[in-house]
Amino acid sequence: MAAPARGTAAWAGLGFLAVVLTALFAQRPGDFAGYVLVGELALNGRDIYRDAPPNISTWPPLFSLICVAIAAAARVSLVGARVAWLLLNWAALYACVWMVTRLVQPAAAPGGRVDITSAVVALPLLLCARWIVSNLEHLQVNILIFALVLGGLLLHRVRRDGSAGTVLGLAAALKVMPVLLVPYFLVRRQWRIAGCMALAVIGWSLLPIAAYGWTAFSAQHDGWREAVHAGWSVGKMNISVFAALDRHLGHGLVPFAVQGFNDLAPSGSAIVDTALVAALFLLAAVGVWLFRGPYDPASRAAVAEWSIVLLVASLFGTVAWKAYLVVLLLPMALFVATWRDTSPPEGFRVRLRLLTWLSFVLGLVAESDLVGRRLAWRLEMGSLPTLMALLVLGTLFWYRGRQRPAMATRLPGDATDLLP
Repeated sequence: MAAPARGTAAWAGLGFLAVVLTALFAQRPGDFAGYVLVGELALNGRDIYRDAPPNISTWPPLFSLICVAIAAAARVSLVGARVAWLLLNWAALYACVWMVTRLVQPAAAPGGRVDITSAVVALPLLLCARWIVSNLEHLQVNILIFALVLGGLLLHRVRRDGSAGTVLGLAAALKVMPVLLVPYFLVRRQWRIAGCMALAVIGWSLLPIAAYGWTAFSAQHDGWREAVHAGWSVGKMNISVFAALDRHLGHGLVPFAVQGFNDLAPSGSAIVDTALVAALFLLAAVGVWLFRGPYDPASRAAVAEWSIVLLVASLFGTVAWKAYLVVLLLPMALFVATWRDTSPPEGFRVRLRLLTWLSFVLGLVAESDLVGRRLAWRLEMGSLPTLMALLVLGTLFWYRGRQRPAMATRLPGDATDLLP
């Protein structure tokens, strides 16, 4: 069968799957119910944090403006609003795949198209399918945030740092995690994009003043800080490093020996905070040591660095859900592109392939549809998803270390060819 025919058949299959999943997930409330609730609170002039149930409204104030639009659409048709949200996520996912492929192997994403028959496109989708589906199943916003981040990084690669900082700043103002790119760019002495992003975060974050006024915005900001400081459960669904440390050091739960459950309040133990700070200090020290020398945004070394920053931002807060791991799409595409490239040493490519598939298997082992709910919950309580993500993080550090001192493989083609 010719390649175009294979591509057509593959797209038809994916399209059918998207229709089925959209019809299924549009019947579920997911996080979308929280978006509607916050939007309704804002439309009714109520406090979007203090008048919301605990752990529902925890997004920055700027996100409430999106929630207002969602709530207005839900008033017309709740299911219709969910379908529209899912379709927007599918479009964002396509954009993510195109941008990720463009960042690691431009030839597999010519113009605005994605070659779905290319291994560097299909395999990362397979490797990250669980985390992608989790976003769609719970109608979350992480795919959209990830698309903004990738768009900003792609603009940065072609040195459009003003536009890149604006886009990255919007992503960080909507969900704080991408703000970690600011200190990263400072470490890499990329002053222009670091400054543009920092200013954009501030500007976007102040935008709700135009909608609510200064007094209401100030109260919202205080309410948001209170909501964040209240913390989250450290039960099995929270895959953050903090939650894992609290389960096993703070509460003393023996890994994999306890049946999983969700409701577990933070222990408040000082040893947990100490361990987390020590881990972050170690990561920062290793990062500063590795992230030195020439900086080339059109190299695989730069992509590895961005992947490290995004994964650390996703894992090392007080809360992380499986859906956050959609950011693994970038390093998985990087790994696949590298192991299929014949220029690196064969032994390096073999080890990279083994580590990549090992992380995939570890991610599947805790899937209840495969191993059963009881075992899956026990593995989640034992922090297996967190360990899997840390394995990917360790692989990224190892990968980046192998790229020194010449920033290693520069991607084919001139940097100006990376955008359509």
